[in-house]
Formats: sequence, structure tokens, C-alpha cells
Amino acid sequence: MDLSIENLAVSLGNRKVLHGIGALFRPGKVTAILGPNGSGKSTLVRAIAGLADADAGFVRLGGRLVGRLDPRERARAIGYLPQDASVHWNVTAEALVALGRLPHRSPFAGMSAADAEAVTRAMEATDTLDFTGRPVAELSGGERARVLLARVLAGQPQWLLADEPLAALDPAHQLGLLDRLRGLAQDGMGVVIVLHDLVQAARAADEVLLLREGRVVAFGPAREALAHQPLREAFGIEVMVIGDDQGRLLPVPIGRSAPPAG
Repeated sequence: MDLSIENLAVSLGNRKVLHGIGALFRPGKVTAILGPNGSGKSTLVRAIAGLADADAGFVRLGGRLVGRLDPRERARAIGYLPQDASVHWNVTAEALVALGRLPHRSPFAGMSAADAEAVTRAMEATDTLDFTGRPVAELSGGERARVLLARVLAGQPQWLLADEPLAALDPAHQLGLLDRLRGLAQDGMGVVIVLHDLVQAARAADEVLLLREGRVVAFGPAREALAHQPLREAFGIEVMVIGDDQGRLLPVPIGRSAPPAG
């Protein structure tokens, strides 16, 4: 099912953060959201997940308003990984990942064989099986970030919304995670990720939404949204575009844009 955003406006306190956002996210695609600090990326993802109240506009999942879905149904449909995800109990990594199965289980019910299989597959996908019995407090920041992602994936959502999932990872695990997210999209999941790295976005995303000051600068195929002019407008930078061995165009920042004449 598509995720559609229609004229969405959101305020935090007295400050309007998002202004009339419109976009259509499609399953089977990786969509990257990029923009300068403070452009509203995290707020947008929270609003899509039904966790931020809108001043105006709507977010719909397959035609249904996300904010009106039953919380358990919404959790089964949309998996959300916040930028500042934390763990409040020092459980084992496996137990933490198993929490992702709660929306699929009756209250007080134990783990089923299907639950156990989903946990194992999620830990395989995030390269965390070696952490199964380790307390979360003993994991590094990057290891814990991968376990938290596994918790979301264990819920087998139709949509994954991840806010800067690469932030705590080393380069090898960044590349591995992006490859896994592409694999999930190829299997039919909708994937929306907030990123800062233009090259990683060009490498992983099918579509890109560029924001600046809470407004859409560009939205469309990565090749178009990550071109020279949209990046000047969004970030105020110049880029050098290089091709890789798979025919992708990768924008590499090389300097700030010159201010407009006059």
C-alpha cells in the first residue's frame, strides 16, 4: 500500500516546522529524505508514523488515515526507528529484538514458532546473531543501533521508517545495512530513511525527497533530486557528479555555492 502525504503542516510549540508537504511513497522502493539541519526531516518521519500531530493535511496508508489506525494495527503496518532510540532495560539482544513481535501477539501470550523465526531472520538481516545472549548494556553504540533496527524488522512491517539509521555505524556496516534495506524493498517492503550523506543516498535510494526550512525543494528519482540545481537550493553547495561501476551518478560535495548576484 502507498503512503501518501497531502499538504502536511506540523508545528512544534509555536514554531511551524513543516509547510504544506506533499509526496507519494511507494512500496518496493527506498526513499531517502535529505536536507540541512533543522529542515524538518525527523518531524516529517514522526508525522508519517502517526506520532506527531498535524496542523493541517493528512498522511494516508492505502487510503486510510494513519492517525486513525488502531495502535496495534499501525505498529504492524509501519515500523519506526527514531534517531534517538534508547533501551531502558538491560535485557539480552535477543529479548530486545523479540519485543518487535508484541503487535502480533495476544496479551501475555508466549513466543510462537513464527515469532521465533521472525526474530532470527531480523537478527540475520542486521548481522546481530552473534549478540543473541549478550546484555544490551555491553554492546557498543553501533552494535546496539543494529539490534534496535532488528527489533523493528522483527515486526515484519509493510513500511520501515528509519531516522538516520547509519549514524552510529562504521563504513562497512553502513554499506551492509544499505544493501539489506535495498533487499527489503526488492521483496516488497516500503523503506523511508533519513540520511545526511549524499553519496549513500544516491547509492541506495530509488527516490529522494529534499527539504529546506520545512518545504519540499525536490521529490523524484534520485538522479533528478540529487542533481546540481536541487542541491544548490537545498544545501547551498556545489557538487561534482561521478559515475560508479553500476551506472549510478554520485554527487560529491566540493564547495559552497556562490551567493546570487545583486
